[in-house]
Amino acid sequence: MELHLLNGCGRWWKVLEKLVICNACYSAVLEKGYIVEQGVELFPAGALMLRDHNALVVSDLHLGCEAALEYQGLSLPRLQTGKLKRTLVDHIESLKPDRLIVAGDLKHNFSRNLTQEWNDIVDFLRSISDIVGIDIVRGNHDNYLGAILSEFRIPLRSELRIGRFRIIHGHSGTAQGPTIMGHIHPSIALRDGVGGRVKQPCFMYDRAASTIVLPAMSIVFPGTDVGRVAASDVTFPVLAESRVDEFTPIVFVEDRPLVFPKLGEMRVGNRD
Repeated sequence: MELHLLNGCGRWWKVLEKLVICNACYSAVLEKGYIVEQGVELFPAGALMLRDHNALVVSDLHLGCEAALEYQGLSLPRLQTGKLKRTLVDHIESLKPDRLIVAGDLKHNFSRNLTQEWNDIVDFLRSISDIVGIDIVRGNHDNYLGAILSEFRIPLRSELRIGRFRIIHGHSGTAQGPTIMGHIHPSIALRDGVGGRVKQPCFMYDRAASTIVLPAMSIVFPGTDVGRVAASDVTFPVLAESRVDEFTPIVFVEDRPLVFPKLGEMRVGNRD
């Protein structure tokens, strides 16, 4: 399923004119984000701020992925780490958090630490740790990450509790109680009646369960179209199948949030 913007969701058709493909290339950072509930604000590029605890949460940076892709025969300019570092520094300088929490998949390669990964992560941590405290939650790509983090005396945690929120990566276990997670790389695909199509990373928010899925901050892996993946798919291991349709996609268009209907409502509105 793709969202047909002129059929069932016609009020969104002009979104195609303004959607920004690169989720980490915003030139400015808002001082006030989109408030989904008390003390919880969403920002462009996949960042979430827990105001009551002055903590900034991001997920799925996949640093060093260019080297891993080269082993698969795909050559990309090694630009991602620099772009993500600048984006996070902008967020940190604007929002002034006391700590940065990475909710998994700081690195990309599964089997070992590639040279580029090691260098990129060390460069990233040196730059960021100079201005803010860092916590890292382990993701499914973070094998052998502990060897790099040990240089900075940063522990690799299985999960983290911040106030009432449990912060996990999301590749295993269950989402119990208020949860912030990554892993899914959620995005939403939109197309108009003449074939124009764009896929944009999005937050997913379930108000009743107080669960938030962060988009990937990576600019190389923009995401899984949540409108096309069945709830029973392995992509959604920690989300109860009956609740996936309760999530609301939230996309930032430049510096403005665009809040869509719940996934279940959009599925119904776009059935043939």
